[in-house]
Amino acid sequence: MNFPVIPQNLSISAMRSSGYRDSAHALAELIDNSVQSGLDCKTQTLVEVICTESAGDAGKRSSVSEIAVLDNAGGMDATTLRKALQFGNGSRLEKKKHTGIGKFGMGLPNSSISQCMRVEVWTWQRGVVCYSYLDVEEISKGTLTDVPEPVPSTVPSRWLRFFMNGMPENGTLVVWSKLDRFTWKQSATLLRHLEFITGRIYRRFIHRKLIQIRLAAYDVSQEKPHSRWESFVRPNDPLYLMAGSSAPKPYDQRAAFDPFGSDVTLSVKFRGEVHDVTIRASICKPEVRTMGGSSDIGKHAKRNQGVSVLRADRELELSKSFEVVDARERWWGIEVEFPPALDDVFGVTNNKQAATNFNRIVLGDDAETEGLTISDYKQLLERECDPRLPMYAISDEIDKLARALRKSVQKMRDAESVSAGSETLAAKVEAVATESVAKRRERIGDIGRSDRQEESESEAKRADELKADIVNDGIDPETAHAIAVSYVSKHRKFRVRRADLPTAAMFDVAATGGVIVLTFNTRHPVYPKIFAEFGKTEDFNPLAREVLSLMIAWARMEDEAGHEKIRSALEETREQWGRLAKDFFEAEEV
Repeated sequence: MNFPVIPQNLSISAMRSSGYRDSAHALAELIDNSVQSGLDCKTQTLVEVICTESAGDAGKRSSVSEIAVLDNAGGMDATTLRKALQFGNGSRLEKKKHTGIGKFGMGLPNSSISQCMRVEVWTWQRGVVCYSYLDVEEISKGTLTDVPEPVPSTVPSRWLRFFMNGMPENGTLVVWSKLDRFTWKQSATLLRHLEFITGRIYRRFIHRKLIQIRLAAYDVSQEKPHSRWESFVRPNDPLYLMAGSSAPKPYDQRAAFDPFGSDVTLSVKFRGEVHDVTIRASICKPEVRTMGGSSDIGKHAKRNQGVSVLRADRELELSKSFEVVDARERWWGIEVEFPPALDDVFGVTNNKQAATNFNRIVLGDDAETEGLTISDYKQLLERECDPRLPMYAISDEIDKLARALRKSVQKMRDAESVSAGSETLAAKVEAVATESVAKRRERIGDIGRSDRQEESESEAKRADELKADIVNDGIDPETAHAIAVSYVSKHRKFRVRRADLPTAAMFDVAATGGVIVLTFNTRHPVYPKIFAEFGKTEDFNPLAREVLSLMIAWARMEDEAGHEKIRSALEETREQWGRLAKDFFEAEEV
């Protein structure tokens, strides 16, 4: 009796569960082969994904019966075809060939058996066709132990009739049948998903016109098949910088986002070689943000939310690991690009579905967990050639970008609220607090620092000072001027704002143009739990009004502090209060 390490019937069953997200991502593996073959041949490649539908039992809708993927690239000879159908083999296994999309030698067989019981391949060069196949049932029974030797053949006429330009001189046709693990049953549903996903995965190749992808579906229930669907895939750019994309009109023809800063290139040393990792970002145009999340472009951007990870110009995944699940994150994009030589750093899976090491990690946090200083921990990683070391630098750079992007989007939101004249909770409390201060001044006089500014400076000068402060919040100068004049003319005593402050304090207090400016620190852990309520126009927690009134009372106390030593003591107390609050609020999260 034989005792194989991996019994054939069990191994094929296990290999069918190979981790593809869905049928569209499995089909992308076949498109990979076509794209790589076309790049090798230096020709523009046409890839056609064709679904056939046949009627089910009475009363049931027709469903996908077979799927074919055709290309007009280089084709294969018999030996190459046999290798292509062998798990772990292929034509790009040598290190010197690890420069393109392919590498692992798993794509064709792995993706195919994850979706169907039988895969057949016809491939030809200069019109000479050879054929081979894999069948899961035969493999499980042990009747198929070797990849069948390719035999001379002809491309079936039932497929030839669906090709856009007839049979090309060189090419490959892959057909999936016995679709027992398919995600979608109707061709239109499948192709809509495939259009969105492949448009994003291959956006650079499509944009450069290196490949063209045609999607088509035919009903073959009748003697004469008829078309159900036809479409050509357009680039789907999650950074929304490409023209001619699949974004909703008018942003299909022009960019919806703007580049955010300059590209950041990190030189990553790994296994004695240095490779570049490029990080770029984009942010929505103000006009797009104003349209809101329920708009067509807002819904489209929601589906593309995440950090796009590109390997050799092909997207591996749209990562959510950098806390990009909030709906507001749709208004910006980050793209990380790396070469195949860094596959082990990023943890690229053999089905190219993910970069498993691409996660948000912080060097200081992990060093503390190991009980080491940052310097000692870094040296340890260097000695062990740990692939996490370069990922710390990449993660840190993305964190910085994400913080800056979030801050910019928040400024847009604030500007929209002000421009639209929306009365936030903060604005309501500002008005009430102004009346309270007016009554207090009647009783005890003008004893605040802001009061003295109001008495000694002209309204025009005060408005200019306040305008400069408002412009710093991202408001355009014309709108900022109108807001500043409104504050001054109405003798408004308080302005509540938010900003990323380099301090441990929960908030800051200043006097500008006769107005007490209370700035809440968005970096403090208290902000998202309490202070973020102040920017809402409705559905805010009623308790937030009282909390804000208390904060404004503190601000007035600092404003009235006559002696510089008293003011300094209050500022120091405010700083210490912020540190203590940070400890308490962070303890709640443990």
